[in-house]
Amino acid sequence: MRNMNYLLSLLPIALYLLILRALDSFSLAKWKILLSCIAFGLLCCFGTFMLSRATDIPPYVVPVLEEILKGQAVIFLLSGKKIFFLHEALIYGAATGAGFSLTENLIYLYFNPQMLVGTALVRGFGCAILHMGCTALAGTFLLVLDKAMHMLPASAAVSFVPSLIIHLAYNHAQESRLADPLLLMCIAVALFLALFTILFSYGERRIYKWMDHSLSIDVQTLSAIRKGVFTSTKTGQYLIAVRDQFKPECFFDMVCYVELYLDLKIEKQSYMLLCQAGIDGAAMGKTLEEHLAKKAELKSLKKSIGKTGMLVLAPLVA
Repeated sequence: MRNMNYLLSLLPIALYLLILRALDSFSLAKWKILLSCIAFGLLCCFGTFMLSRATDIPPYVVPVLEEILKGQAVIFLLSGKKIFFLHEALIYGAATGAGFSLTENLIYLYFNPQMLVGTALVRGFGCAILHMGCTALAGTFLLVLDKAMHMLPASAAVSFVPSLIIHLAYNHAQESRLADPLLLMCIAVALFLALFTILFSYGERRIYKWMDHSLSIDVQTLSAIRKGVFTSTKTGQYLIAVRDQFKPECFFDMVCYVELYLDLKIEKQSYMLLCQAGIDGAAMGKTLEEHLAKKAELKSLKKSIGKTGMLVLAPLVA
């Protein structure tokens, strides 16, 4: 029975990966980041457990600490410009929660070896849904608020509020026996399923809008730069307006940076469209080595341009 319970603790993550494969129609999730988020969630849970064992933390403080720790993964990815779309915030946030819940379930089973299979299943799924849902929800709010406010610390503080309310309410209902654990799990599943369906749908519409409005403009701008007539574009007019502020060689690097940035952006947009159409992205004829070489060149140009130049380019490459 104990071995069965441990196997059941893996079920939420297995289902999460299957659901991810079904929902991530644009293939935005990168497995390296996904696994890193799961590992980070695991460490967060272990750290919280050790801290609660070593100190006398009030029960109502533990959920706050858990949500803040889990949220650091999304904050780190957002500050490192690894997240641009709601899909990514949902996926990586849920992955962090999945790692946390897996560890929490294993710890709980270790200290409760006689737990019945049905109880382990209900508790395990309830825990997984709660942690995955709360972190994913915080991640999406953080992304939306950061784009609106452009103040990451303030956005982070506000974005955690809905998740904290849900987590505290769930714990209170469970500890006070206000509802049967199975009913609580069903409510959590229904709540987060409804929220994520809405958010995924909204995020997908935003992606289409982004591609519809920017792909053709980006292609036109890139073509104009390569033909040497980029002054006819808004991007070119902006660059010409700031040209005198920089040395000729620095300005040349800035133009090259914008050109390479647009090239990589168009590649990404095209890849996403191919994935959405069910076509292998390799059909683009772009090798991984070429892509990595372009990214390395972009990094080198960024270094040579300097902080001031990159600040000036920010409206064009944000």
